[in-house]
Amino acid sequence: MELGLFALYVMLIAVAEALTTFMDPVYGVSLHAIILISLLVLSALKSSGNPSSLFLSLSLAPLIRIVSLSLPLAYFPRYAWYLVAGLAVLLAALTLMRVEGLGFREVGVTFSSPLAQVAVGLTGIPFGIIEYYILRPEPLAAGMPLTDIVLLAVALIFFTGFAEELVFRGVMQRSAVEAFGWKAGLLGVNVVFSILHMGWLSTLDVLFVFAIGLLFGFIAFKTGSIVGVSLSHGLTNVVLFLLMPTR
Repeated sequence: MELGLFALYVMLIAVAEALTTFMDPVYGVSLHAIILISLLVLSALKSSGNPSSLFLSLSLAPLIRIVSLSLPLAYFPRYAWYLVAGLAVLLAALTLMRVEGLGFREVGVTFSSPLAQVAVGLTGIPFGIIEYYILRPEPLAAGMPLTDIVLLAVALIFFTGFAEELVFRGVMQRSAVEAFGWKAGLLGVNVVFSILHMGWLSTLDVLFVFAIGLLFGFIAFKTGSIVGVSLSHGLTNVVLFLLMPTR
């Protein structure tokens, strides 16, 4: 029953992303809002335990898209786009952790084995290079002063790397693994994670993100830490958007 509901919501999120990407973002955001509200209602109606935690954590997925498309980011400097959007998502994740009574260690914010975490983090460099050749994005920092570029790099590392890994590998994966076991849990969460990259209009990139997401999920599950994968995620975006396009 719970697995079927989870699969249904994953399909609805995919439909919302398809509407956003291929039709009209207004339709996609509207469906995401409906999904978000229904997930909050569902988690409130269900008894305490894994199912409630699962659907509450899944509500962060449509929230990410609503925030990214609804905030008036054009009024902010470019480096602040990721800071503002990421801060909203981060606050939502922290609020969910408080509601669920989760500490930072329980969601993988632990600095044990620092050398291993740094080694995992450095994988973001080759991942960023590979994804650049898949997407070939426009330079994100063209014409920006050095100070703004540094601030943008910090925002990418913390507010796309850490914030998104806290959501997907820290909060959501924890709930999914408790509900379905580690194999189904990792698979389900990374389907959601990769679906949210549909907007790049690249099937190859969605598959690449899915594979990297599975790797991140497995590392986080085995080590109990999201620090290394957060650094890798952030460095991937720095290389993808800041370093490689300037070559």
